[in-house]
Amino acid sequence: MKRTGYADFWELYRRNVLPKETRNYVPIIVAVTIMAKNPNQYGLDHLEKAQPVPYDTVKIDYPVDLRLVSECVDASAADLQDLNPSLLRMTTPKDHEFELHLPAGTKEKFQTAIAAIPPDMRVWWRYHKVQSGDTLASIARTYRSTPRAIAEANNLEEGEALSQDSKLTIPIAPGKRALTEDTATYSRRAIRYKLHKGDTVQRVADNFGVPPAMVRRWNHLKSDSLKGRSVVYVHLPVSPAAGGVELSSASPSKSKHTKAVAADNRRTDAIVHHKVKQGETLYSIASTYRTTVDALKRDNRNVAILRPGMVLVIRP
Repeated sequence: MKRTGYADFWELYRRNVLPKETRNYVPIIVAVTIMAKNPNQYGLDHLEKAQPVPYDTVKIDYPVDLRLVSECVDASAADLQDLNPSLLRMTTPKDHEFELHLPAGTKEKFQTAIAAIPPDMRVWWRYHKVQSGDTLASIARTYRSTPRAIAEANNLEEGEALSQDSKLTIPIAPGKRALTEDTATYSRRAIRYKLHKGDTVQRVADNFGVPPAMVRRWNHLKSDSLKGRSVVYVHLPVSPAAGGVELSSASPSKSKHTKAVAADNRRTDAIVHHKVKQGETLYSIASTYRTTVDALKRDNRNVAILRPGMVLVIRP
């Protein structure tokens, strides 16, 4: 508007001065509004609306990892993410109250289970359901803990036999992750990230879904301060299982950063896993990754409707 002197969207559209996402976002909203107000004209008058998914709500004032929550209520972490699409990471906020959505009927189960975990360890500790053949030693190796620590947390003797299907509290030192969760490797090529006002090591790490310790290591930092720096270098996480790059920690306000990530992904020919953000469409995502809507649908079970938190596969 400052550059052209026009405040009319369609005039800005005609002059081709808007970003692609904005050019398409507004017409899509207008089109959907017209269709919703004229359902008969567009063959939408006999649609059966999906019922809202029922859930329980519990207010919490501490950070907790959704994987721990899933173990408390015997649900999958993916289900918890679907119920809490506002979360851009696997943990709830640490600086304010949060309404955590749980599978219907599991509120009391969660509150009972979470009470056994110290509040300051609810991002790190886990529950483990004992399987056939499990021993304290094998479980400790999996979670990078020790048999003694697990025994003490569960009032067990170190050599005591474990009851199958019982649940054990697993104390894990802050900063460590279970082997089953620590599957990320990193691309050889680092991307160059231009720092913005207010950026910290933690914020950069959250943006790209990598540990703060790795950001410090890659940039030879001795502390979390970025004072005096204009750029940092980040190696994107690559999942060995999927061969893809995880973008799920990028928030809607960081679309420029996500584009930089997408560009690097195209250079490395990796399969990208993109977590859908509020307001995104198949067209806007396809434009960002220089692919097509048809390709997105083909690679994602012919998806037609996007929900925040949904993860899409994007092939090179």
